[in-house]
Amino acid sequence: MVVKVNLSSQTYEWRERIEEGRVRIVRAAWDTRCWNFVQTYKDEPDWTPIVSPTLEDYESLRDFLWRKYQRKRLAYRFIELLDKKIAEIKAADS
Repeated sequence: MVVKVNLSSQTYEWRERIEEGRVRIVRAAWDTRCWNFVQTYKDEPDWTPIVSPTLEDYESLRDFLWRKYQRKRLAYRFIELLDKKIAEIKAADS
C-alpha cells in the first residue's frame, strides 16, 4: 500500500464564489511533478478530486501564489512552473 504524504507547506487553499452564489473551496497540492486539485462547496462536507483542472483553476492558483510570493512566503519557481503550465494549456486550446 502506497501512502501519499502531503506537507502542509505544499498545500494551498482558496475560496471563490461561483455564479449560483455558492462558495467553492479549492485545494491544490504540489507533489514534485504536478499539481493535484480537490474541491468542495461550503455546504458539502466531502472533497472531490478535480481530474482535469481547467485553465481558470490554474490561473486562480497562480494569482493566489503570486500574492504569497509578493509577501516573500513562496519560492518563485512555483510561479514559473505555473506560467509554463498555463502557456501549455493556452497553446493546446489554440
